[in-house]
Amino acid sequence: MLQKVIYYALGMFIACTGVSIVIRSNIGAGPWDAFYIEAAEKAGLSLGTCVIVGQILFMLLNSALLKKRPVFESAITILLWGFILDLCNKGLLKHAVFAGLPLMSRWLLFLLGVVLIGIGVGLYLQSKFPAMPYDGTMLAIGQCFGLKLGVSRTILEGTGLLLASMIGGPVGFGSLVFVCFLGTFIGMCSRGMERLLVRA
Repeated sequence: MLQKVIYYALGMFIACTGVSIVIRSNIGAGPWDAFYIEAAEKAGLSLGTCVIVGQILFMLLNSALLKKRPVFESAITILLWGFILDLCNKGLLKHAVFAGLPLMSRWLLFLLGVVLIGIGVGLYLQSKFPAMPYDGTMLAIGQCFGLKLGVSRTILEGTGLLLASMIGGPVGFGSLVFVCFLGTFIGMCSRGMERLLVRA
């Protein structure tokens, strides 16, 4: 049990750190992060709070897709993710400013963030604790339509990109990288983590 808690907490921390690095790289935030950033600014909320609201909506969507009751157990995951994300943005990386760095350096930071997101999500999913509703939506779409994990993620990221663009979120070329590759990368990381942890 302790091992699962470690996977869960460490995975979420790694993923949120990755999200914060990607945002600060100014290459283009992840599609849904771009949406949440702009929505948070318009609503006067912190990024973490806006993510919490969005994840609650995803929880209700999952319930409709799977025709089951909402997974209220994921509330802890939602609140923890929002808290850690604000901790990274307003605390650990508060003074990290990458905007003035050379473009190549910012791309390297962006890619580092993407890698951390993939590893973090892949790790915390192995705990088998209630997933973030967004990740649950990825799994629900796969179950409902017989799609691979990577394809489901790509559909979700594409939807987020469209919504973020509509409200003027910080979308850039990096956002397209998210749409095209993050789903596949998370699928690879999830399988890799599963094999690695089985051997451990």
